[in-house]
Amino acid sequence: MSLSVITLTRNRAHMLALCLGSLVGQLGKKDEIVIIDNNSTDPTYEVVRSLQSELPIHYYKSSITGYPRLYNLAIKKSTKEILVFLDDDCVASSNYISAVRQAHREHIDAVIQGQTHSLPRHNIYAEIMGDHYQNWLEANRLSDGTLRTFDNKNASLPRTLIEKYGVFLDELIEGSEDVELGIRLRRHEVEIIFDPRVIAYHHERLTFMGFLQQHLRIARSEGILDKALAQEDKIHMLYAPKLYLHIKGALVREIQYLTQGRLRGALLLPILGGESIPIFG
Repeated sequence: MSLSVITLTRNRAHMLALCLGSLVGQLGKKDEIVIIDNNSTDPTYEVVRSLQSELPIHYYKSSITGYPRLYNLAIKKSTKEILVFLDDDCVASSNYISAVRQAHREHIDAVIQGQTHSLPRHNIYAEIMGDHYQNWLEANRLSDGTLRTFDNKNASLPRTLIEKYGVFLDELIEGSEDVELGIRLRRHEVEIIFDPRVIAYHHERLTFMGFLQQHLRIARSEGILDKALAQEDKIHMLYAPKLYLHIKGALVREIQYLTQGRLRGALLLPILGGESIPIFG
């Protein structure tokens, strides 16, 4: 079973170095890493060049815009059986690749959603995003334990699914292309399996403005996506359960912060703990 690890990047040389470094020693001779550099102006290429002797990297620079177009370019450039999506601000666990292989051996023709932990620890923004990720998993969990869609910061799927059901939608330039593809695959009875053994660590935004900008982008992308989906697939139906889970999680965090003497965090939590509001139009 050969793997194509797909990573998009732009001006995150330091994070990309950590991401790629975490994969050293994990990949086999038949595997590859496909990096699409969206016109970085920082030392991204120098990072790639420094690791090319240790990793099977195929590096491409592109000026096209929009996450789905960049992902689709990476898929076109890739050649292996399993497509592994790993964000440039993620760090793979020490057994990440072997866990991906094992998951696909156990679940042939399924999408594998990995477990993502937020970094750094003891940072309010990272802790809240970690809670939000767990709430996203819970809100998307179906009665049979599988998921309604997937998050491609840490996910993988057989190439045959892309060949059969199509690539990411180009028009979703703001994001949520993974959500749409997941919903489309579920419509064709493709299982999306959450596997907690496939662990990656995600560096979160560390400032209020970074946190706010991230949520505004997510809200815009979800608003655009919701207009494109069929009525039965509308993701706005997930807002209520996610909002409930966010409020519940925020109350738990509030008690933790107060008992730990983290008063600044306790004051910020009511502002940061809520669900983003979708922006339509």
